[in-house]
Amino acid sequence: MLPKVDEVGLKILFLLIPGIIALGVMKSIGPKRPRSDFDSGLQIFIYGIVCYAITGLIEGLYLWTSSITPNKGFWRTIAESSLGLATLNPQQGLGPGQIAVAACVAIVIGCVVAKLQTHSIPHRLLRALGLTKRTGEVDTWEFMHNSPNIDKWMTVRHHANGKVYQGWVQSYSVGGDERELLLTEVRVYAASQNGELLEVDTIPVLYLGLDRKNAIVESRNIA
Repeated sequence: MLPKVDEVGLKILFLLIPGIIALGVMKSIGPKRPRSDFDSGLQIFIYGIVCYAITGLIEGLYLWTSSITPNKGFWRTIAESSLGLATLNPQQGLGPGQIAVAACVAIVIGCVVAKLQTHSIPHRLLRALGLTKRTGEVDTWEFMHNSPNIDKWMTVRHHANGKVYQGWVQSYSVGGDERELLLTEVRVYAASQNGELLEVDTIPVLYLGLDRKNAIVESRNIA
């Protein structure tokens, strides 16, 4: 027989649903960053609490503006509604409407956090304040491609075949050891017998799989 799920266990399950949605949105549209099971679980829990706190805030504003709780002050109404949902207060009901609103809030939070992570906005602010030198990127490869100060017209020197490729970066690999580039408007150069580079081909779209030891990627600083 399946174990019975009590009311508290069911509330905890509903608490995790918005967190799962928020994390799923972040992983789908945000940077691919390695996360341990503990980190993912902690983020799901925190985002779930935040989603229900915001849902409670919206509900508190509705209760106040509709004068359903006329004997309570504004801040008391907001606090009781927001904290009641976020802390799973037994006296605070949890209905389908609240769960649906929390799920919608989770989508918004997931998009906002993905936007912040993609552009490393928190780390930019911290660097501006002199509190850190970190960039927020997984590695230097992603920092190079995400930096607004580095031109996307890049030169790739492929030592394995002796060719040089120049083109606009349209896509690049993330989240793994593979180094892949998708270039457009590509110019291909090869060394002549006297060592000079000569343009030998032009390619509209070119996929490059790069070995770190056999390739160099160059670009210009546009800052």
